[in-house]
Amino acid sequence: MGQLATIEDSILAVIPEAKKLIKAHNLINIEAEQNYAIQQLYKNDFNVKIAMQSPIAVQNAIRNLSSIGISLNPALKHAYLVPRDGQICLDISYMGLLHLAQQEGSILWGQAMIVYAEDVYTNNGVGEKPTHTYTAFGDRGEKVGVYCCVKLPGGDFLTEEMSADEVQQVRNTSKAKDSGYSPWKTFETEMWRKSVVKRGSKYWPKSGGRLDDAIQVLNQHEGISEHGPRVEKEVKDAGPGLEDKMAEIETLMVSKIEMAEKLIERGGTGFRTAMLAVNAEVKQLCGKLKVHPKQYTDRIKEKALEGAEKQEQMKGETHAS
Repeated sequence: MGQLATIEDSILAVIPEAKKLIKAHNLINIEAEQNYAIQQLYKNDFNVKIAMQSPIAVQNAIRNLSSIGISLNPALKHAYLVPRDGQICLDISYMGLLHLAQQEGSILWGQAMIVYAEDVYTNNGVGEKPTHTYTAFGDRGEKVGVYCCVKLPGGDFLTEEMSADEVQQVRNTSKAKDSGYSPWKTFETEMWRKSVVKRGSKYWPKSGGRLDDAIQVLNQHEGISEHGPRVEKEVKDAGPGLEDKMAEIETLMVSKIEMAEKLIERGGTGFRTAMLAVNAEVKQLCGKLKVHPKQYTDRIKEKALEGAEKQEQMKGETHAS
């Protein structure tokens, strides 16, 4: 009973603070989460031992889940309290990350899937859902990659892909990768999916806030450095920054729209076809630079409507004269 009281007391002590954090979103019930936390910490003797040794870590985990607004409900499989590096940490699954993105309105839905050597996987281009066919049962071979496909509020699909080598590079950044408690050993497939969801989320519209907080918590407890030498090298090799990419897209879009609008002034009939070509070129460039195209395609659509109206006006004036 002494152990039970000690662990419960650790949780109860942070509940008033947790309630204040939850007021920012009101998405979870702290009384229910308190019960889920106790159930998970008493899942086995090792959890009990680590929780007893690190009551502050237990409290920090409760603070994190309260601030992020993610539930420990085992039926949802969104988040867990797990022992890691001698402490109890909040672990968030790839399903939990996708759930947060849906709640924030970044995506309508999403999935993360492993691709095996015997599967047939085809990337169908920017804005389209990939094709992935496989035999559901039986040996599908070794894991060769993983992808995350999400449907955006505008209806387009956005897909992020990682090869087995890229996943291995992410694994190598984890300080705890070789430890017995490392999720890379106990839940490897989950970590593949989580890795591609984390990387793909950088390109989702309106991503940030609670989702960013969740990824920061994961990186901290998984021992992934965001500022180590490998990351600095990646930045150097990554080419132009976001502002340069957006400037390149803007330059292409403006020049192509101007060329299309000149067709109206000359009385040409190919304006609509030209604007469809502009839209396709801009989406292709956005895909190449990994910049979400919606802000540009919306402007192209607006310009296309304005041009069409102007074209109709000019036709009417010509008939009237």
